[in-house]
Amino acid sequence: MKHDPSLILTEDVDGAPVRIGATVMVVRTEPDDAVSERFLGRVGIVVALVFDDPPTQYPADPLIQVRVAGVGEDLFFAREIVDVPEGHFVAFGSSSSG
Repeated sequence: MKHDPSLILTEDVDGAPVRIGATVMVVRTEPDDAVSERFLGRVGIVVALVFDDPPTQYPADPLIQVRVAGVGEDLFFAREIVDVPEGHFVAFGSSSSG
């Protein structure tokens, strides 16, 4: 049986690009980003940091697991999410239309 080297953390990591529990929006910053359309423009919560190659990714380059209410969870690169300012009103699970 092959050992899976992935490290999935559900608590904050010093040096990571986001904090667990942060409110973020899924965005496309590069034309070739393969962001799922059902998540694009939606607001969700960071629930985990996934390091599928810990020696090269830890702590600054994890995949970021985001949960969007009514849509589900998926993994994103740091460039594919942006912080939603604290106190900013958002309707979780709905597209932001301005």
